[in-house]
Amino acid sequence: MGEQASRVAAVMSTSAAIAAAYALTRKVKAATPGEIPQEMWDLVMAMAASLEDIEAALNKLSINVQGWPENAEGLTALRVAIAVTGTRLPFIAVPSGMSLVIKAWALNPGWLQVGNTLAECVNINQSFPLLPNEIVGYQIKNAEDKCIAATVAGCFACLTVEQYRGGGG
Repeated sequence: MGEQASRVAAVMSTSAAIAAAYALTRKVKAATPGEIPQEMWDLVMAMAASLEDIEAALNKLSINVQGWPENAEGLTALRVAIAVTGTRLPFIAVPSGMSLVIKAWALNPGWLQVGNTLAECVNINQSFPLLPNEIVGYQIKNAEDKCIAATVAGCFACLTVEQYRGGGG
């Protein structure tokens, strides 16, 4: 009932705006109170009739959400010790539409450097730095596509990936 009233109010306010524009463009003198010009009444009736057509069209409208992943059913999460010379991440399948999330462990004594290869991750000019407790996400097919190096010994990376069918990828 409230939705119907709000639709009628929207039609009436739109009609009022159109009536004001009509009056200004036609320089029509204001009607006496309670009197509605026939043109205005016809316009309001046409808008009310088209409201049902618009509503029917909106109900038939389908939204294409292609590209958005369906809800995950599980996750894979682990903590990996990172070497100063670089560590290739383990095999973890990343389903289409999901991201590999890498978090530098909060208690790391130094920062991590993320790269595509072992050579890149140890090069400060080619790697992405991750301070302790910082997070980065990558939409890649597999976690082993990334390498991480630590700036000092004793650093860890925490990995997580949402999975379909309990971790099957």
